[in-house]
Amino acid sequence: MTHETDSQLIAEELALALGDRENQSLYEYYARTYPETVLRKLLASVLKVPNERIKKSRGALFTYLLKQYANSRHNLDRN
Repeated sequence: MTHETDSQLIAEELALALGDRENQSLYEYYARTYPETVLRKLLASVLKVPNERIKKSRGALFTYLLKQYANSRHNLDRN
């Protein structure tokens, strides 16, 4: 399996799990950019949040958490 195929499969899994098929291309970008382990950990965290605690959508929460991860990595790399 190629890296691109792996990324597409991960992206499809994320989009389905998050109920956000319309943004699958965004998840493909994430899958090409971030380690699969990070994406899966964040997905598990998002899926644990009860529906009544979701303010916008699970996809929005996932993106927020991924940006937090990226910012923390960026700050670690600068030190």
